[in-house]
Amino acid sequence: MNFRQLKIWRDQHAPLLEQAVAAITARLPFAPFSDELTSYDKTLIEQGEQQFMNILGSRFQVGEHKRADQTRKWVGGEISPYGFPLGITYRAEDFKELAKRANHAMKEWERLSVSFRAAVLCEAISKIHDKTFLFSHIGMHTSGHGFFMGFHANAIHAQARALESVANVYQIEKGLDKELHSEFVIGDGPPQRIQSSFRSKPLGLSLVYSGQVVPTWGAYPAIFASLAAGCPVITIPHSNAVLPIALTVRIIKSVCTEAGISQDIVNIFCSDDEKDYRAAALHPSVKIIDYMGKSEFGDWLRQHAWHARVLTQQSSYTPIFVHSTVDYDGMIENLAFGLCSYSAQLCTSPQNIYVLREGIRIPGGNITVEKFQSDLVAEIDMLIQKIKPSRELLGAIADVASVQNIHRFTEGKFGRVLRSSKTIIDPDFEAARIMTPLVLTVRSPPDACFDTYAREITGPVSFVIDKDDFKNVVKELRNLSHKFGLLGVGLYTTDAKIENAMKHIAADIGALLSINFCQNYYISQCAVFTDIHGGSINPSSNVTYGAPLFYHSRLRLTESRKIF
Repeated sequence: MNFRQLKIWRDQHAPLLEQAVAAITARLPFAPFSDELTSYDKTLIEQGEQQFMNILGSRFQVGEHKRADQTRKWVGGEISPYGFPLGITYRAEDFKELAKRANHAMKEWERLSVSFRAAVLCEAISKIHDKTFLFSHIGMHTSGHGFFMGFHANAIHAQARALESVANVYQIEKGLDKELHSEFVIGDGPPQRIQSSFRSKPLGLSLVYSGQVVPTWGAYPAIFASLAAGCPVITIPHSNAVLPIALTVRIIKSVCTEAGISQDIVNIFCSDDEKDYRAAALHPSVKIIDYMGKSEFGDWLRQHAWHARVLTQQSSYTPIFVHSTVDYDGMIENLAFGLCSYSAQLCTSPQNIYVLREGIRIPGGNITVEKFQSDLVAEIDMLIQKIKPSRELLGAIADVASVQNIHRFTEGKFGRVLRSSKTIIDPDFEAARIMTPLVLTVRSPPDACFDTYAREITGPVSFVIDKDDFKNVVKELRNLSHKFGLLGVGLYTTDAKIENAMKHIAADIGALLSINFCQNYYISQCAVFTDIHGGSINPSSNVTYGAPLFYHSRLRLTESRKIF
């Protein structure tokens, strides 16, 4: 082990780590890296694109392998939502062998102090940051991001999430490790001295399943929290978003090699048989599982992987209740952007917009439901015309099933169509799946219709739902949260009673409440180091990013006592 290099990294990254710890302590926004494109040299963007092009059609080597292993199977079938196959293949490793190597590597990794582990991980984050524009282009062609979103969600903000996890575990472990001396007397006996030593230990092998929509942003919190805690990690990426995780693992491995640490503290498991991904979760060495993705597999993990701690972030969206506003135009702009941005494919995106049949109160008047609907559609049309190329606003549809959703709802069986969805031909990617938002209206829906729109609908499909009164809105929010789960709730109101009532409701159902977001700060946005993600108590998640349990779950506390 290269302790000289470890000490250099510890000293080099200490200021950044201290800033991150200060930010999580104060719960203040902190940006370790600029998320403004103008802060970066334009040649770096071009280099990132060229680096991505150079990877296409290759065998992607994640780490070092012995010559005897070269005959192992290679798998891969990623297809860009912009219309072409990536042609990249990855080694199909044996999971049992990966688990064996991971547990062996943990013996060395956990013996390092948390300061040294944090130093290694901060160096890895720094090297990931150096590849920011490669990750940006990868985000486009594995997840359908527009370039700017790829720069944010697949690169800069994901890197901040990684540092957030390292800083949290660093702070927690520093607080747990203690050595105490005390004196006590039992009965009439003489005074006795006792030494108590408390040490944190890693829980064990960490399995991280990453999704397609935001593969790095969703997986980095778990990957870096587990590694910081001393747990080895095996990642299982989405079959169409392997590359961002594979590149991440390769970078972490390269840093380990520099430090003289076993590369097997982190690995990637790829297979062309989905049964292998279920079998991996049931391996007895797996002690903690993190999953972000659709509810079907998340529910399966919760039901079957009883030997491990299972932390899931599942299918969800953010319903909006529009009651009243002092900035009607700003509200319309914000809502329209939310329905367009990345084709509303984020789990934080708005989907269902509730209004009261009496309309929306504004200073000096009232906006009818019909006018609100037409204004929302007009703003969507204006945004699509204004932002060119459209992929920078809409991105590309990540999943073919989302296109099928659009066609299914266009038939009008679940509501009257306010705005039809149309396919947009991109000037650079003619085969891209780019479609404009579909907006429907629903009035007093029967139960069968509720079961349809109350669950997450992937893709740009949204509903304007009018209700008789506030009580019916509350009843429906509680119902859909209990049945399907909610990540957040949006609210527009000038009424203090409505606001207070919604604060209690959102807290009860475990949803982040966003109040009066107008103009260009969007409900779907999340401030790293400040905002939480997931409410822990409804079907959409059983854990909260940014909350202590997420980090504590990777550690266990040990104690030894000695009488003198």
